[in-house]
Amino acid sequence: MKRRVGSVNTLHQQSSAVQIRFDRTDLMRVQIPHEDPLVVSLTVAECLVRRVLVDPGSSANIMPRVTFDRLEIKPKELKFTGNPLLGFDGKRVEPVGTVELVVRAAERDLVESFVVVEIYPSYNLLMGRGWIHRVQGVPLTLHQVMRCLSPDGSKVIDIHGDQVAAKECYSVTLRAAGKGKAPIQPVDAQ
Repeated sequence: MKRRVGSVNTLHQQSSAVQIRFDRTDLMRVQIPHEDPLVVSLTVAECLVRRVLVDPGSSANIMPRVTFDRLEIKPKELKFTGNPLLGFDGKRVEPVGTVELVVRAAERDLVESFVVVEIYPSYNLLMGRGWIHRVQGVPLTLHQVMRCLSPDGSKVIDIHGDQVAAKECYSVTLRAAGKGKAPIQPVDAQ
């Protein structure tokens, strides 16, 4: 039995008939081939924050403590949380706390909760699935853009990725690791 699969080009649609689409012309502004993550700039707490990783694999918005300090947020704004974060590798990271801040994107001002942690990544922020959904965004790393519907659904708004910043972040991560790419480990077949 064949499963019916929807159009690859139509990734999100609202009743207003405005559709979010991607096609080959979108690649004209992108350096290809590439394997870059989607790294953007956003306005957070009325400050322009560069090197923001858009991560549909994350269930939370993550803010390193150093970014919290640079944004000059008062420590009393931090709220205690007893919930640790679990990384991809299963390691637990104990948060410093959580903070709610206004994030401006795609003609929206959304109050977003960030988990503040003592980590030193090459990114200033990580925006997860919840925010992507609230901004009605469809991120596509190949095209280096997150397409969003405007609040009234009448138009599409693009948040473009910064490939130079993405490459810089990757380079910083490799230098911190000290060895470059990790070797691929064999997988045991069952």
